[in-house]
Formats: sequence, structure tokens, C-alpha cells
Amino acid sequence: MKFNSDPEWLKKQAALEDNCFVSVGGLVSAVEDLEQQSLRATTSRAVFVNLLKLARREHKLTWEQFSQKLDVDLAELIGIENENYKPTPRTVTKIAHFLHVPAEKLFILSGLARAHDTQFQEATLRFAARSQPVKALSSEEHEALKEFVKFLCER
Repeated sequence: MKFNSDPEWLKKQAALEDNCFVSVGGLVSAVEDLEQQSLRATTSRAVFVNLLKLARREHKLTWEQFSQKLDVDLAELIGIENENYKPTPRTVTKIAHFLHVPAEKLFILSGLARAHDTQFQEATLRFAARSQPVKALSSEEHEALKEFVKFLCER
């Protein structure tokens, strides 16, 4: 039996079963919660990739130089930056050490762990909103990067 998790279908079914003892109505909120978690995870992952790109650019490193400094496979690093590859815990730990930030925070950003701190989620969204994919770091991006790294180190 295949479960239909389409929120619209579930809402229609819940309306049809309005006065029933057992209904699908409770599943609607569960599916909506899962969608919100998925959106937050996608946002965090995008922030992780952007943090990696900005840090590499700030240090004026090519992918090859960055992979050597991190002692990480070049193909893995490029895959992470192109959002085609989920990083390993070892790689995230190496990146955290290079950036001088707690590995636990990068585990959350990379999708290897889940954030339960709303301040962390808000800071992640602010960083995502302030950074733009440009050739050189703007002064605003540089400041956003420093503030976010500082935030990661403080908590």
C-alpha cells in the first residue's frame, strides 16, 4: 500500500472525514511539519555551501589549494561546492578546523545534524539573505561572513 502524502489530498480527505472517530486529519500537520523541516535543511545546506565558497574566496584559494589545505579529495570538495555531494563527517570536521568554528555547527549546516536552536536558524537565514554569488567578496559579504563565523564560535 502506498501512502499519499500530498497535503492538498490529505486536507480534502480530512474534510470528508470531519466527524469520524479516525481520520487522516492528523496527518496533514505531520506532512506540513516534514515539509518545513525539509525546507530548513535545504536552506542550511545552501548556507553551508555558500559559507564554504566565501571562505575559500576570502583566503584566495583555488579548489585545488583548498583541498590540499583541508586534506580532502578535490572531487569531493568540488561536488560539495556544486551542491552535488553531501559531505562526510570527516570533511565537515576538516572544514570546521580550517574556519576555526565548532564542528557541531557545521554538521547542522551541512545536513549531518538537526538544529533545535531558533537563533541559529535565524542567523543562518540572515547570512543566506546577505551573501550574493559574486567574483570578489563585497565589504557587506565580508562583514556577513565574519559575523556569522563569530556567531558560530560563540554558541
